[in-house]
Parts: sequence; C-alpha cells; structure tokens
Amino acid sequence: MNLTDNSESVVVDLTTYIKQDDESEKFTFRELGTLVNVGDKTYLRFKETQKEEKVASVTIKISDDHVQLTRQDKMGHHSRLIFADKEQHDTIYQTPYGPVKLAVNTKDLLYNYQESPQAGDLDIKYELMSGNMMIGEYKMELHFSA
Repeated sequence: MNLTDNSESVVVDLTTYIKQDDESEKFTFRELGTLVNVGDKTYLRFKETQKEEKVASVTIKISDDHVQLTRQDKMGHHSRLIFADKEQHDTIYQTPYGPVKLAVNTKDLLYNYQESPQAGDLDIKYELMSGNMMIGEYKMELHFSA
C-alpha cells in the first residue's frame, strides 16, 4: 500500500481504561500519526510512546462493519483485535512465551468521521475472554485530527 499520495498527518489522542478484577487503570497517549483512506477503508497508524521511548506500532483499520486494531511491541507481543458492534471475534495474542487464544466481545462501537478538516472519534467498549474466564473490561476513546 502506497501511503505517499493521500496520507495526512494527524494528532492522535488515545485514552484506554482497563478494569481487571477489582483494579482499574487509565492510560493516555498523544501521538503523531498518519491517516490514509483507501477505498471504503480508513487506516490510522501511529507509534505508541511510553517514557519517551517508542514501544509499539499501532494500526487501526476502520471499515463499514468492523474495526481492526493491530499492535506490535518491542517485547514480542503481537495482537490483532477485531471489533464489530455486539459481536464476538476470536484472536491469537502472540507473546514471547507463545500464543494465547482470546475472544474479543465488543459491547459498544461508535465511530464519527469528518472530511474537512479530517477528524474523527472512535469509542469502543469491549471484554477480553480466555476460555470462559473474563480477563478484563476495556474502554478505548480515540480522537484524531489533522
């Protein structure tokens, strides 16, 4: 895929809420990324930074019926999560210790996009399951703007 013709630089604001057992965490990132529209799909790419070091590459592919989030970090973790409103999708989470089977249960998915200036909001609430056990409840709030 050639990103040179129609890619645009955007600022990505991402807040992730994680609830596992009785503990809750919140992570907030502001990153520079690129946005490209290919046909009816939108691709948002950025590098996640923690403690001033780029630790992971993130690609979010948004299409009419689902959102796919791919994240690969320097420690050998690789995940591809598929979110479709009120649906469950199985995935494999690659760790340095081997693959882990997970199920992504999307509770709520909301996407708004405007072309001029390019900006959008993506809100996803989901659960991660391993077998019949819930790993955690998650909420992702993403905003991008040119």
